[in-house]
Amino acid sequence: MSKNVPLSTIGLIMPSDFPVAHYESINQRARNHGGDSAVQEQFAGAWNAVAYRFDAVVEYQAALSASLDRSHHGVVGPERSRQERDLFGFFSNGFSVFESVSYGLFSLGALICTTEFPIATPDDQRRISPSSTIRRITNAFREDPVIQVTTSVTTDPAYVEWSEVRHVLTHRAAPGRNIFVDREMRPTEWKLKSIPLTAEMVAVRRSELSRLLTELLRGIDEFAISRV
Repeated sequence: MSKNVPLSTIGLIMPSDFPVAHYESINQRARNHGGDSAVQEQFAGAWNAVAYRFDAVVEYQAALSASLDRSHHGVVGPERSRQERDLFGFFSNGFSVFESVSYGLFSLGALICTTEFPIATPDDQRRISPSSTIRRITNAFREDPVIQVTTSVTTDPAYVEWSEVRHVLTHRAAPGRNIFVDREMRPTEWKLKSIPLTAEMVAVRRSELSRLLTELLRGIDEFAISRV
């Protein structure tokens, strides 16, 4: 599929590092499967979110890159507030991509084997997470290759750091910053894992997100081809 063709789900043209072919293939197999309309609705909502959240990451990256390039040695006032907002948005939406993929995979499981993947009630839906999805997939489809793929992604150091940063920003704090004034001209660092606050850092995190998402969707696509 051409990268210049809008997604069939939400009508957006995605950037080249979004795995469009796998995304569309999974979506088409889920739609063709039919089954419980309520489960189909849960899948559709999750799959829309995967693309919307990735698109938001792209927007936040652009804003952050420009702002961080202008403020190598710290910033206060409105510009600092905008950076805090955009850092939160970038990492929150980025990790939500993984959570939405997980919810979509759980929904695929429910289309195939409803009893093993409870999703009918709000309480069922709240309990769905990347870890619970892996457990359910492992129980229902023992030794399926998708288990190794999802486990590999969720134990990848880049994924773990995305999770840790998002957790801190959502539940604990807006971390302070270390500002260096020395001959080395070191960039400002977050007091969160000593992450340098630079445009390069944001680009690297975007690259990690794309790599892990592509790996996940490749594995789920193969699962859908064989199971759905």
